[in-house]
Amino acid sequence: MHKDPFSLFGLPISLLVHIPTLKERYKELMKDLHPDNFNGEDAFMKRSAEQLSAYANQAYQNLQSPLKCAVEAIKAKGWQVPGANQQTTSDPILLMEMMELQEMNKNGEDIRPFYQDCLLQFEATLQENIEDKAISTYSRLKFIARLLGYS
Repeated sequence: MHKDPFSLFGLPISLLVHIPTLKERYKELMKDLHPDNFNGEDAFMKRSAEQLSAYANQAYQNLQSPLKCAVEAIKAKGWQVPGANQQTTSDPILLMEMMELQEMNKNGEDIRPFYQDCLLQFEATLQENIEDKAISTYSRLKFIARLLGYS
C-alpha cells in the first residue's frame, strides 16, 4: 500500500501545497527511482520501482489540481470521500446556493470569487479537523468547479 501523496513528498496535508517544494521533492524521488538505479536488481525490485514511479507521477499531478488535492486530503485524513456519482445533496441551504450560483453563472456573472472562498473554507475545515464541514465544503467546491468548467 502506498503512502498518501502528502506523506510521499513530505508535505503537510493541505490545499496550500507549496508547488516549488513539491516539484523539488518529486524530482528527487524520480531521480531515486530511475531505471538505471535498478540494473543489477531482480524483477521484483524493478517492478516495485516502476509502480512507485507511476504512483508518484499520479500523486504529483493530483497535488497540483485543487479538486484532486482536496480528494487526496480527505483520504489522507482517513475520511470518506463523497461518491463520484453523488450529484445531489439534501442540504437545503446548499441547494439554494447551488441554484443561485447556477443562475449567476448563466447570466454571465463572475462566480470565481465563490470558488476561491470555498477553497479557503475547505482548507480551514481541513486544518481544524472538522470532517463533516470539510466534506460538505468539498461538495460545494466540486459543484462550483463544475460550473466553472474546472476539473
